[in-house]
Amino acid sequence: MTVIPEHVRAQLKARFELRLTGPVDLTLYTRPGSSRLILPAGLGCATCEDARQMAELLRDAAPEKVTLDVVDTSRDQGRAEADQVNDVPTMALGVDGESGRIRFQGLPTGTEFPALIDAIERVSRAEHSLNAVSLAELAKLKEPTEVMVFATPT
Repeated sequence: MTVIPEHVRAQLKARFELRLTGPVDLTLYTRPGSSRLILPAGLGCATCEDARQMAELLRDAAPEKVTLDVVDTSRDQGRAEADQVNDVPTMALGVDGESGRIRFQGLPTGTEFPALIDAIERVSRAEHSLNAVSLAELAKLKEPTEVMVFATPT
């Protein structure tokens, strides 16, 4: 399956050439070889192969800026646990080898794809676009806080 059509890949490569300034570490947590069969025990991954293809295409769009590390959670459970990844596929974006704090669970296609591209660009430029009021409110937090954003076309 071709996840990203050729004309979109060309547009993505041109966009990344203009907008990426620093490195981005993309980590894909997957369970390869499990096919599209989902077993009652939660084994299997219907979209892991597509996610791997997408991650490789993102890397290939800017190989000098985007690195890709694929973690097989069935073989490296310790790493997945250390990075606090429970679901596959998960794409994590980070820098300098740190566990990515921006994560996309599932296959980020359709309405999620533009958000993934925007996140890659923001990580590369080390920008967040939060206003001063938001930053001041966030500075008041005393404990680690997890923010989850759900995207669905319905």
